[in-house]
Amino acid sequence: MEPSSGSRGAGPAAAAVAVVLPAGGSGERLGGATPKQFCAVQGRPLVSYTVRAMERISWISDIIVVVSPEYIETMKSIIEKYGHKRVTIVKGGLTRHRSIFNGLKVFAENEFSNHLLQKPEVVIIHDAVRPFVEEDILSKVVMAAKDHGAAGAIRPLVSTVIASAADGCLDHSLERARYRASEMPQAFLFDIIYEAYQQHCTFHSSPCGNCLSSRKYCKTNAKLVEGTADLWKVTYKRDLYAAESIIKGMCSSLWLSVCIFLSLIKSLVCYSFECL
Repeated sequence: MEPSSGSRGAGPAAAAVAVVLPAGGSGERLGGATPKQFCAVQGRPLVSYTVRAMERISWISDIIVVVSPEYIETMKSIIEKYGHKRVTIVKGGLTRHRSIFNGLKVFAENEFSNHLLQKPEVVIIHDAVRPFVEEDILSKVVMAAKDHGAAGAIRPLVSTVIASAADGCLDHSLERARYRASEMPQAFLFDIIYEAYQQHCTFHSSPCGNCLSSRKYCKTNAKLVEGTADLWKVTYKRDLYAAESIIKGMCSSLWLSVCIFLSLIKSLVCYSFECL
């Protein structure tokens, strides 16, 4: 059982939509030798669940997975083993923002692909280690991006954010009600985000951790879309355990549904024979 119900809708107003999944992180905060996106959850690599969540949505035309050079063969084997479709693997860069830019380039430059993919109207950028994304929030950010040029999911802050002074003492705290946590997915009109990354990578060597942070290059105001609690990111080892627990629960729920369905079918068949 994979995360996301992935219903087969017609898509957000029939827009051409692609997704870029940066999956090149080293997973330092998780600990261990294997990057978190390739850690097994119920016997399956975490990145495979995220790819499947996107793959089951018919209106997403292409799924670009950006990985570190040393994990390209690993990603190829995952695609082959689990039968993923519509997936293109791209070599990542030295930083996250350069990796995302490499993912965008497959629609505009031949450098990272043997052939250019069809340029989408809207591109979704989503973390490969956020496997529980649903079609509803993806559709919402895509529609908002079509209207505003850029959009991203947000969540309320759980803890109060404070700033410390140079001496290590409290300087000030932020009014929590005014602020939100920036989450994924985020969506952009392709031309806007491609130009923004072109400019950022040309004029700045410093990383841009959040795509919406490049809005000064986007020349647009990003629309913020309230997200759901299942948008969390696998960061620490405890998150892997939580993800495994959720997926186990999904499998149990599916099996229960199948059993109920089969029981109903059996009852209907028996009733039909009694009526004959």
